Amino acid sequence: MNNTKILLATILLIVLVGGCASTKGTKRVKVPLPPGTLYAAEVTALFSGKTVESTLDENGRVRLTYYNPNGELRQLGKGKKRGGTWWVKKNGRICLQMEGGKKTCRIIVKEGSSYRKYIVKKNGNHQRIITYTSFRNGNLVDR
Repeated sequence: MNNTKILLATILLIVLVGGCASTKGTKRVKVPLPPGTLYAAEVTALFSGKTVESTLDENGRVRLTYYNPNGELRQLGKGKKRGGTWWVKKNGRICLQMEGGKKTCRIIVKEGSSYRKYIVKKNGNHQRIITYTSFRNGNLVDR
């Protein structure tokens, strides 16, 4: 019985210490991003204070989204309005969290005269998910 307690205590200690181990010094592999990927300041300038029309690439659904400079977000899609928050990370990814939803962070890429949102994949095969069709000043969602 004592050997079992000692074994369990040892395993617990290993798990706790191992779980708290620092990841400092571990190398992160940089995934190459597509040409035209925007930096944080460019993404902020492009979206802040604008109502943006976007098309989901998988089904052609169109949405209007207002990106308030204070970090609030208003969206109109399928005749329904919903809110959320948005911000831009230092690495240039735009992050959205809709009411009751999870946070997603994606890159914005300028391709010719168009802007597109991509999911960054670790294998480098990034997935295009949204095409932005217009950027207009002010909140046109709540009019």
